Order: sequence, then C-alpha cells, then structure tokens
Amino acid sequence: MLRSTLILALLTLIPHSLSLPSEAQIQSSETIFEDIQLSQSGPESVIIRGISGGALAVRTVTAQDSTQTGTCAGFIDSEPDHVVVLRDFFDFLSLEVASPEDTTLLVRGPGGLWCNDDYAGRNPAISGAWLAGQYEVWVGSYRKDRYHPYLIQLSSNPDTPTLMEKVQPGGRAFP
Repeated sequence: MLRSTLILALLTLIPHSLSLPSEAQIQSSETIFEDIQLSQSGPESVIIRGISGGALAVRTVTAQDSTQTGTCAGFIDSEPDHVVVLRDFFDFLSLEVASPEDTTLLVRGPGGLWCNDDYAGRNPAISGAWLAGQYEVWVGSYRKDRYHPYLIQLSSNPDTPTLMEKVQPGGRAFP
C-alpha cells in the first residue's frame, strides 16, 4: 500500500528529464514493474520500466557483501520489481539499468544471486551467459526509502548501444 501510494506520488512529481530515440521507444513499454519472457527467437533488445527502492537492505537478502558481478548494496522491497523468464539459454545477455539517481541491482535465478552497483556511473548492469529459467530482478536505491524511476534494457546482442547511449536529455524516458 505504501509503495503504490509513493509510486503514484512519484509519477506525478518526477520531471521527465531524459528521452529515448524513437527506435528505442518502439521497443519500450509504458507499463511499470512489468514481467517478461524472452527467447532466442524474440527481439534482441527489450526495455522495461519501474521505480527503485525500498526499506530492506540488499545485504540482508543476500547474506553477503558482494557476488562475482559486484557489490550487494542499496535498499529494495521484499518482492522483486520484475520476473524475467528466459525460455532458452543465452550465451550473452546484458541487463542494464539507467536512472537519473543512484540505483543498485539484485538478480536471483538459476545458479544463484548476482549483485551490481555503479557499473556505468551510478547505474548497475550484469552481463554474460544466462541459463534458461526464471529470474527475479530487484532495482534498489542506494539510500533507504528513496524511490527513483528507472529503465532496464535486456539485450542479447553485445553490439547493442547501451541504454545510457540511447537516453537523451530533455524528454520523457522515465515513468
């Protein structure tokens, strides 16, 4: 209840400070906290949206300070922001977060837990080989009870421009 009230308040107050070029907007959904399914035969790049943050320390969930992919930092909700189902094995998949504020990332799926913070500036990302299966994705805020809009780009093509390369000042990329 508190989260949905905060989200509604944020959606009315957030300045739309960044925009995506029209090509990326076609691949992007206006829905927030969307769950998705991906397969090798689907689009090579998908963009989803949400609001980061929560009151639960990522380290409380992971019971560790870091993973192979980076530091376990920030604060999240108890429920994941997104569920991503991979129907196939991906020899390469990147999950990149872009936000106007400092965000963190926690992914739980087949084979374990993965964290990241500040992969590109204040934005987290994880890339590499991904097993088929269900992944829970949390985007945290670096500070407790702070909530920030974000975009996630999932891409199976290592040559796809990063999300921050696609985002342009002055428009509407964030919810």
